[in-house]
Amino acid sequence: MAKYDFLVVGSSTMDVFARTGHIERIDISGHEGKLAEHLVCIAFGSKTDLESLDLFPGGSAANSAVAMQRLGSETMLLSSVGDDYLGSMVLKDLEANKVDASHVVIDRTLGTGVGLNITSPPGEKSVLVYRGANDSLGPQHLTENLVKGSRHVFVTSLVSDKNFSLFLKLVRLAKRHRRPIIFAPSISMLRRWLPKLRKIHASFAVSIFNYEEGSYYVGKEKVKDILRHLPGNVDVVSRDVDGAYSKEGSNFFHVKALPVKIVDACGAGDAFSGAFAHYYYSSNRQSGQSVADTLAKAVGIAAMKLTQCGPRLSSSAGAAASFIKRNKSKLGIKRI
Repeated sequence: MAKYDFLVVGSSTMDVFARTGHIERIDISGHEGKLAEHLVCIAFGSKTDLESLDLFPGGSAANSAVAMQRLGSETMLLSSVGDDYLGSMVLKDLEANKVDASHVVIDRTLGTGVGLNITSPPGEKSVLVYRGANDSLGPQHLTENLVKGSRHVFVTSLVSDKNFSLFLKLVRLAKRHRRPIIFAPSISMLRRWLPKLRKIHASFAVSIFNYEEGSYYVGKEKVKDILRHLPGNVDVVSRDVDGAYSKEGSNFFHVKALPVKIVDACGAGDAFSGAFAHYYYSSNRQSGQSVADTLAKAVGIAAMKLTQCGPRLSSSAGAAASFIKRNKSKLGIKRI
């Protein structure tokens, strides 16, 4: 009998948030059909003052696992950290959030992954990524019992060669044991593995993409066209201030984003993905909750995360339920 609601597979990192004042910005006009780029310029050989510097445990898989656990699901995380101080901080945070981290690999050759988030007014951000131990996660770390012991499999970004071998093994085992796969990739994973991912296109119960990822995967720009060609039986596309969209069968839905005072946008997408998976497969779903209702709740949780500091949802299941109830009239579901 399965012990966990979700086996969550992907990255764990330490996120560093470096907030600057106004620094030089360079705009490069689009060429060859590409959109214009906005670049931040930091000169070598000089010092740039920071207004603040914060450290938070993060990573897309860990963030989503924490969101699910806080909302009421039992989660196990399969990830990798380094045998270092940052790795111990990540593990302690997972323990504090009651996520089962007993199968998080401790790599003694690579350091814990780090995401260096550089932000400046008016809220623009660039991220420098050191994947570190995340890249060493491979098929040898996945056992059949891990899949059998979970009712659902939630997969986030897996980028390296070893990661992708793990991903292929995970898909095979999930099929063998009839475990639904929720696929929530990153743009990095798509850029690295798109042709191979398309070959296993029909293997996912739910696919959750942001607009950039979805557009890249299917080569379309209109949201309904993206939803039609994504690889899940149920497909979801989030689009920042525009809210989110979903498709089940021939039905398409849209829920607008809640207007909230944004404290920290980091991790809102992970909270959204984790919340959608949790609500879609919860007991509420079994009693008749629709995909559209699930979408509205996930949009609500993403908005709640935006009001909190750090990359992880910090609210309890009760607080989340109260927040959604208070904002139910604003989380209107529109058929499109």
